[in-house]
Amino acid sequence: MEAQPDVISTLRPVRISYIDNLRVFLTFLVVVHHSAVPYSNLDVWPKWQHTAPSSAAEPLDLLLVVNQTFFMGFFFLLSGYFAPGAVDRRGPRRFAAERLKRLGIPFLAFVVLLRPFFVLPDYVNLPAETRPSFAVHYFTTWEVGPAWFLEVLLIFSLAYALLRHLRTTAEPLRSRPLRRRDVLGFVLVLSVVTYAWRIFVPHGTDEPVLGLPSPAYMPQYVLLFAVGVAAYRHRWLATPSRRSGWFGVLLVVVSFVPLALGGYRGFGASGALAGHDPAHLALAVAESLFAVGVVLVLLRVFERFVAGASRFSRYLADNAFAVYLVHAPVIVGAEALLLQLDAAPVPKFLLTLVIAAIGSWAISGALRRVPAVRATV
Repeated sequence: MEAQPDVISTLRPVRISYIDNLRVFLTFLVVVHHSAVPYSNLDVWPKWQHTAPSSAAEPLDLLLVVNQTFFMGFFFLLSGYFAPGAVDRRGPRRFAAERLKRLGIPFLAFVVLLRPFFVLPDYVNLPAETRPSFAVHYFTTWEVGPAWFLEVLLIFSLAYALLRHLRTTAEPLRSRPLRRRDVLGFVLVLSVVTYAWRIFVPHGTDEPVLGLPSPAYMPQYVLLFAVGVAAYRHRWLATPSRRSGWFGVLLVVVSFVPLALGGYRGFGASGALAGHDPAHLALAVAESLFAVGVVLVLLRVFERFVAGASRFSRYLADNAFAVYLVHAPVIVGAEALLLQLDAAPVPKFLLTLVIAAIGSWAISGALRRVPAVRATV
């Protein structure tokens, strides 16, 4: 059987079909998320046309806020899950070299080949009288779009390789059930660390050096990557608890309590509230409960109901990583095609999503027919 790339294309000897299907779903969520941004009230994506804030776009704003709470953290969890086995098989040095190839080359490919198309709307919208040449704009700005994930994941992977190199001996595989008190303890740690982090990196800010659009969620990314590593050692994803899904539902429901008690005030409140304001702590607790709850629910649902494999599902999974790379300029192109369409934000979002999803998977499938591309992504 051909080795299957995981979320970050780490080779592993055995495919877990429900995780393959979950990767496809999360990748589709990324396409959904970025297809919605151009028509939302949020200015976090290159737009061909800037419009005044509209109540018709508020459903898209809600979709983006909910999605942001968990979906990229989930990617880091799955990426962390496949890291220990790869290091066990290759050793830290070969693992680090493989990560540099599988993440570094795609990142550079995006920056050199795809980023010009991604930033084109921002360039066109610059005032004509002060607009520099495109080359000057390209080299004096640093907007890497969704490729920031590759940057951060490469850093995490190299740090993990260094840790394993210093440790010299790998922790043995020990199957142990994931207990509820473990989950609640993690939620507590994540909430406190996120609250402390956001005193210095407020919710709603961006990070220009690495091009991170959501640095306020960095504690979630780090800790969920670590959870993924632990999940591999304890086989939590191979044998999820039957009741974990319902416990996840409970966490999602409970997350609305701290949100209602003041956490909602923390959204987009950079500068409006003091960094140590209790509203930020309430929001951190709400987001942590919600994110962990959704992760548990999705793991259980896919393990129980979406665990089958077919030729089509293999095609979707094999090309998911490439879709992550190419979808951004595809969305920018779809947005340009629909620029003259007189429609409300939600219908235009749905049309963009259809074009972007089909186009991204089709382009990825075609690109991966090239041996050099297939060997990397």
